[in-house]
Amino acid sequence: MGLVRQGISIIHFDETYFEQPKLLQHRHEDLDFRQMQHVNLFCEDDSLDLLMHQLRRRRQKGITFIGSGNYHYMSFLLLKEMTKPFTLVLFDNHPDLGMNQNQDESLLSCGSWVSYALDEIPLLQQVVIIGPTTISQTHINHPRVVIFPFDGRHHYSFKSILSVIHTQHVYISIDKDVLNAFEAATNWDQGVMNLQMLTQYLEMLGKHKQIEGVDICGEEHISPADMLLPDYQAMIQKNENANLTILDTCLKTREQKQMGHKLLLDGKIS
Repeated sequence: MGLVRQGISIIHFDETYFEQPKLLQHRHEDLDFRQMQHVNLFCEDDSLDLLMHQLRRRRQKGITFIGSGNYHYMSFLLLKEMTKPFTLVLFDNHPDLGMNQNQDESLLSCGSWVSYALDEIPLLQQVVIIGPTTISQTHINHPRVVIFPFDGRHHYSFKSILSVIHTQHVYISIDKDVLNAFEAATNWDQGVMNLQMLTQYLEMLGKHKQIEGVDICGEEHISPADMLLPDYQAMIQKNENANLTILDTCLKTREQKQMGHKLLLDGKIS
């Protein structure tokens, strides 16, 4: 069990990650999309085709940093790379199901990409959304979507979450706006989950499931002119700390998979 694919990719829609030197110290592959047009919040078809082409060329496909939650629709493209039936496990303060718009007339967006994935990716068996404070299961009328809403007063057991994930393979998408404002700073309203709880869920998934990939978004967009201001530096450090904690947890699931594989081989040899 654990993270199947290896390598880290960092997508640059702006300069945000260049201000996180500890994150960049990890060996990674850069994808520079700063000159792309018509990609903020919504993505037009021509730009989507270009993004998909660039993503397919990358070699590091284990963990992908996307940037601001404005670009969370990139997860839709990453999900299209899956080759086995899988469950999307989404940690997000919002369901991203496009509930407030007419999807037939809309572009792919950061708020509708989950609906697009359900409609257009046959291998996607179900979606499990953990952490939203903006909606409950009673508001969702989709047979393949399960929601674990958070209100800060209770905790879902690992068993309860695993019981609704019926595939062995999962893909994990994390929007840091699921975290409380003390542990992340995003440009969207935030949830109440703490970082320790998030990492515990990740560890649990790594122990019991094959993780085909992970993506992480939820950066606060900061203009170059603001980056030297003390308040913005504090936000950058807060987000870098969250990114490093999430990254280290995911990498440990990869190490556990490799260790388990080695023990299996040793057992066969002996």
